[in-house]
Amino acid sequence: MKLMDITNYIQSVCQNISTVLDVDVTVVSRDLIRISGTGIFESKINEVISDNSVYSKVLSTGKPYIINRESEHSCKTCIHNKDCKELADICAPIKLGDNILGILGIAAFTEEQKNKILSKDQELSEFISSMSNLISYKLDELYKEEIKTVEQLEKEEIEKAIKKYGSNTQEMKQVAKALNIGIATLYRKVKKYNINTGE
Repeated sequence: MKLMDITNYIQSVCQNISTVLDVDVTVVSRDLIRISGTGIFESKINEVISDNSVYSKVLSTGKPYIINRESEHSCKTCIHNKDCKELADICAPIKLGDNILGILGIAAFTEEQKNKILSKDQELSEFISSMSNLISYKLDELYKEEIKTVEQLEKEEIEKAIKKYGSNTQEMKQVAKALNIGIATLYRKVKKYNINTGE
């Protein structure tokens, strides 16, 4: 599962954060592609982000990051320094288990936004992290749903084959052969799915 699978949901989360905080919000995938955004970022969806960006730093460290452009060393050496309009950023990784799937970031483009972000940087960092967790949770739910659907289909196929061939030892060998799985695997799945074999 990837963040790209839930871009509509992510865009609505970004929109809500943007409305509440009055800042621009973006999500960048693990392969450094902007997959959603509000305000200035909206026209930059699908653009590739620089390897030297703060997003890359968040990907490698797995930790939230706060940037004040005036004092940030990496901003001074960044190749986009001249065209960059961001004055401050707070970014947090979007994780599922130990895997980092992408980054959620908020950015200030005006002095007022910058002051708001930097005056509450710790609280906002925690808020952004909790919003990242919300995105992860949604993806995890979808993944579990997908697994459930696959398992349901598998259970139905096993039940159909047992109905067709029967459930004694010899017939179960035929069932396993028809399903192209080993007999031990078949018995494991019958137990896992609690399939009634009539015995």
